[in-house]
Amino acid sequence: MMINTRLKLLLFISLFLTTTILLTFAGLKHIQQENLQQLSHIMQLESSIDVLRSRLWALQEFQDEEVLTQTLNAHQQLKAKLAEAQFLAPATKVLTTNLNRQADSLAALLKLTQQHMSSPPQRGITSARGMLTTRFNITIQSMSEDLTSLQRLVIDSLAEQQSQILSSTILFLLAGSVISLLVTMSTLKAFRESLHRMKMGISKLSQGDLDSHIEIVHQNELAILAQKFNTMTHKLKETTIRKEALQGEVAAQTKQLKRQTQKLKYVAEHDDLTGLYSRSAFERQIDTAIARCQRTQMHAAMLFIDLDKFKQVNDSLGHDNGDKVLSTAARRMQSAVRSSDICGRLGGDEFVVWLEPINDIEEVTIVIDKIIRQISPPIVCGRTTVSLTVSIGVAMYPRDELTRLSLIKVADDNMYQAKQVKGNSHRFTEQVARQVDKRQVDESQIDETQVG
Repeated sequence: MMINTRLKLLLFISLFLTTTILLTFAGLKHIQQENLQQLSHIMQLESSIDVLRSRLWALQEFQDEEVLTQTLNAHQQLKAKLAEAQFLAPATKVLTTNLNRQADSLAALLKLTQQHMSSPPQRGITSARGMLTTRFNITIQSMSEDLTSLQRLVIDSLAEQQSQILSSTILFLLAGSVISLLVTMSTLKAFRESLHRMKMGISKLSQGDLDSHIEIVHQNELAILAQKFNTMTHKLKETTIRKEALQGEVAAQTKQLKRQTQKLKYVAEHDDLTGLYSRSAFERQIDTAIARCQRTQMHAAMLFIDLDKFKQVNDSLGHDNGDKVLSTAARRMQSAVRSSDICGRLGGDEFVVWLEPINDIEEVTIVIDKIIRQISPPIVCGRTTVSLTVSIGVAMYPRDELTRLSLIKVADDNMYQAKQVKGNSHRFTEQVARQVDKRQVDESQIDETQVG
């Protein structure tokens, strides 16, 4: 049974029990009102009998017409109230009949009293007056006793009716409570079992167990939820499998894309023939290096290298051999510098090298000599060999210039001055060259002094 249906049943039972209680209270109130009315009539009858008793006493004492009239009026009021009184209990009919009969007897006695009022008064219990008085007292006393019995019957009837109503109500409440308890316990048991299975299934799923399945025992709302959960778990498992396959594919594609990106980046930043930085990539590297030198107050040097008479080699031996000469020269050039230095090809047979850090000019001279030694060995091109010489222009940072374009221009100008000399040569700016010459003179003098 669905939990919703069980709850509706419990609601219906609760409403039934509540209605039963309300009807019980309403019935008890109605019975109490009716019995209160009956008791009120009895009290009114008792009051009328008391009034009639007092009038009869006055009548016997005074034998007066006015008192007789009052007595007759009191008797009529008693008769009227007896006629108005309505009693529900069957046993009260006998008592009300007796009361009416005794009231009729009082009426007959009052007529006899009225007839004897004209005769001389007599005394004694055996006299007519004494006998009437005795009859009046007996009748009045009998009516009082009947009223007392009537009152007791009304009260007993009220108690019996209340007891019946309460007993019936208790039985209904007990039956409804038992049914409600059974339904509640059954609902609670089904709910707990279904909820426990749901919790176990969710716990397994939270631990990554996609094979978790909730067994459906009770057909209720939680069973529907369990079916939805099982369907969701199945679809989640399928989705996870597809996701893992997709992730594997994405990972493979991403890895391939990274390789391609790195390759494209390398191709974009490096010269196809020599593998050195291209002009644009070299410029970006130099801009970064200059900013670093400005921040750290380091010195650096820009070398502008040109291969002498390369055009003749390229024209005489062909472009293939010319490319071989360029790539070999670039490889030898890069092997002559440190890994922290930057090598690039501006185009044709023109190369640039950024040396960083540089402590003094002598370090630049050492690197230049090393480059010349590395490039000088002959390069085999088919059946012939090519021996290269280089012209190198040098620009010092920050002594000569502070910007990339200015440094390249200074180095380029110095390279053209170096080309004026045959063979391997290099040139600094005049200011730097004088400092180099001065240092060489000083070192020469020191050597002569040591020899002397």
